[in-house]
Amino acid sequence: MSNIRKIIQKMLLKEPFYEGGFEYQFIKVTPDSKNLGYDILVNVVLPEKGQSYATPVFSGHIHDILSNMWKYIGSSFSYSEKLLVDGEEPVNKGVFISSEKQREVLFTMRKEIKEVTLKTAIGPLTFDVYWRPMEEFYHLDDVYIDFNFNIEISHFMLDSHYAVPNLKVADDVAGAILNVMYDSDLLRDKINNVIYDVMGDEIDIISIDDLYYQARFFIIKMDGFEITQKWGNHYDLEPEMFT
Repeated sequence: MSNIRKIIQKMLLKEPFYEGGFEYQFIKVTPDSKNLGYDILVNVVLPEKGQSYATPVFSGHIHDILSNMWKYIGSSFSYSEKLLVDGEEPVNKGVFISSEKQREVLFTMRKEIKEVTLKTAIGPLTFDVYWRPMEEFYHLDDVYIDFNFNIEISHFMLDSHYAVPNLKVADDVAGAILNVMYDSDLLRDKINNVIYDVMGDEIDIISIDDLYYQARFFIIKMDGFEITQKWGNHYDLEPEMFT
């Protein structure tokens, strides 16, 4: 075994590392099959049992740990990591959000975003919104941790006057509203702030490249009328959509 390999293994296997509130136990550090890098097995110990986690955060911390070691030994190396979380395989593609955090996200969304105001082609539109979790409330979608909601909207004010959606074209009205909601930077920032603030103490992704929270939502009821089509054929609102 080369001296540099002995140093690497001794430094990583000797004792745990602590980064971002997590404990990192390097269990195995062995040369890969081509002898060009290392296969690394790391067990991540959570601060609280059963708390939320995202393995891309752990990967970022491990890279930071190795980067500090590379400075010390004067060279870097390629590596392939395998992660355990509290001694077990990660679940759900590497992202787990506890039931407590799911409830907190939902509660805070309902508390902080009860009403929405949008700039539309026919004037400012304000309405009440009620958030419901989809059956699959969260999932990892490439670089996004999505929170998935169904929403009910009601009590409309158009250009400061009470308005009633034209239920004869309810799906188109709802679809157009949905398009404008997704295009609203102000609304998106408000939603993101809720999720980032709630999740930050368990899954802090601010310093992690290519990992983000986002909300996905679809209208299921409008003034109590059930909507069967998630997206409409109209990009923005049109005068005949309200009476």
